[in-house]
Amino acid sequence: MLLAVHLFNIAGYTLLFDYFIQQSDRQFIQQLDNNQYNDSELIEVKIALHTPYLTSWSDYERIDGEAEVNGVYYNYVKRKIYNDTLYLLCLPNKNKTQLNAARIDYANKVNDVPANADDTGALKKNPAGSEYQQPLNQFTVSLPATATGKQMQDPASSVLQSIITGPFHPPQG
Repeated sequence: MLLAVHLFNIAGYTLLFDYFIQQSDRQFIQQLDNNQYNDSELIEVKIALHTPYLTSWSDYERIDGEAEVNGVYYNYVKRKIYNDTLYLLCLPNKNKTQLNAARIDYANKVNDVPANADDTGALKKNPAGSEYQQPLNQFTVSLPATATGKQMQDPASSVLQSIITGPFHPPQG
């Protein structure tokens, strides 16, 4: 029993909180996909784009993503490019913010870190393997559809096919 409690205090709580955060994220994204949110809570973020030949969009499009600012997590809901600016509409993710705050509070209590650890210079204990948990970035690149609704051909594939015509043989010398 004591071994189970010790193992939970070493790394089990991290796995448990990660599971709860992952479930919360799935539920939150499903609510966003079903448009079950209040438009008055949306926060607009403007980002200048210094890319030539951008076309302006007439409407917002649905996008998934998140950002963390001062311990508060925000999920991207919609995006639009107008002139040289990217407009992001974000929604605060209160559940994820509370779960992360609870995880940090629990870790501080378990590891005997005082509330004013910055002043005392106390070292924080890392749970096993936490330094290897890197955030996962997912990007989707898709080709725009033409006016007829057909998918455009990937220009990179035709260039690569014309360059690589067969097996490469080194020069005889």
